Amino acid sequence: MNNKEKADEYFSKNKSKIKDSDRPVYHFTPDIGWMNDPNGFSYFNGEYHLFYQYNPYDIKWGPMHWGHAKTRDFVNWNRLPVALAPDDEIKGQCFSGTAIADNDKHILMYTVHSNDKEEQTVEIGDGVNYKAVSDKPVIGIDKLPKGFGGVDFRDPKIWKEDNIYYCIASAKNDRGLGSILLFKSKDLIEWKYVGILFENDGKYGKMWECPDFFKLGNKYVLVISVMGMQARKRKYFNGHQVIYFVGDYDKKSHKFIPDTKGKTFDFGFDFYAPQSLYAGGRTLSVAWLHDWSNDLTLDGAKWCGQTTYPRELRLEGNDIYQMPAGELESHYKNKYHTSFILNRNKEYIDNDLNSRAARFDFDIENIAADKLTLFLAANDEYNSFIKINMKKKTLKFSRRFSGLCKDAIDERKIDIDICDGQLSLSVLVDRFSIEIFVNKGKEVLTSRIYTPFDANEIRFLADGKLKIDVSKNEIE
Repeated sequence: MNNKEKADEYFSKNKSKIKDSDRPVYHFTPDIGWMNDPNGFSYFNGEYHLFYQYNPYDIKWGPMHWGHAKTRDFVNWNRLPVALAPDDEIKGQCFSGTAIADNDKHILMYTVHSNDKEEQTVEIGDGVNYKAVSDKPVIGIDKLPKGFGGVDFRDPKIWKEDNIYYCIASAKNDRGLGSILLFKSKDLIEWKYVGILFENDGKYGKMWECPDFFKLGNKYVLVISVMGMQARKRKYFNGHQVIYFVGDYDKKSHKFIPDTKGKTFDFGFDFYAPQSLYAGGRTLSVAWLHDWSNDLTLDGAKWCGQTTYPRELRLEGNDIYQMPAGELESHYKNKYHTSFILNRNKEYIDNDLNSRAARFDFDIENIAADKLTLFLAANDEYNSFIKINMKKKTLKFSRRFSGLCKDAIDERKIDIDICDGQLSLSVLVDRFSIEIFVNKGKEVLTSRIYTPFDANEIRFLADGKLKIDVSKNEIE
């Protein structure tokens, strides 16, 4: 029995130990064990495929496999056999990578990690079973340019253009800084180094991981997961931070030329390694709803790690806007809408808004107030709150009272736009997470919570007069 078969057997025997009631309702999790980066997010044979970094044997990071699931709606998932496992043929762990559909072929490209050396390989399959195109890595360390070694060379992003396969990968140079290298191939086996697409000038952390490169509107976007990032004012809060650049791609020089400085992709505590997919005329993105710096695990849990609900991306100017993918609407139930006026320092509760698995949309009109607080997943003991300062145009999110009971970063403040006293919020509340979309997704904050499920109220408190329009859509 090889390692893939062992993983599948363990998975089959133990997945029933976790009840559905102990999981998120509409955020993807592994059936059992640990997951981190989403991998191979792709559309193949009419279904969305998601692979992910997976250790079936523990709720901590360990020997890296590729878990595999597929869906049509991002809520109901068909769990498939483990796609990749460390074995004697690969001689290493299966680190992160991406996937594309090419006619009837499903192509996976990923990093083989062995003895601190990292190289890239390709496997082709039918949506369930995959086989390597070569008995050795297709992009070995011998393909690296001068100034780069085989340590920290990983996470290929593959695409096809004009019958040529391209991929970028992160690599650390001899100064200890990350760069994004570009390679090309005609047959997926023989690859040629093209050049440095973009490199770190020392302003954005140290090593770069999980690069993503795609066209959005009439611009190109480069997304990078950064290690060792230093916060600056109200930017780049996390040590493991996701940033994006918007600019142009010179296909002759194969250089990415940014129009902007690096921007924060998500301002929350728990967001890393996003992957994009263009399908059906839209660009989707999914990320790991977790963080390396705050490795919080629910006591007694048999699973750890989840993904964000997939988001649709659009570009306005040089800003990426993100909102939940439209498939979520087909799962709405128990719809409820209300409008009310908040008065000074008088808490407002509407029990018809109670839920721990729902989308909430708030339209806020300031009449005569400076501050508004929304308490989510709340009861008399627990809550996670959003505090908006209308005058200073800031939003603070806090999970200080969410039941973590562990040392962790628990509050975050960001700048937001409030035009003529108007503000909109869309909030996804699931059992173990909160995703906040400000002003149609111009800013987003994502966070884990470990709050008891009976804390399901929403409470409102303002220091003056505000009008609030609320829609609740529970999700089954």
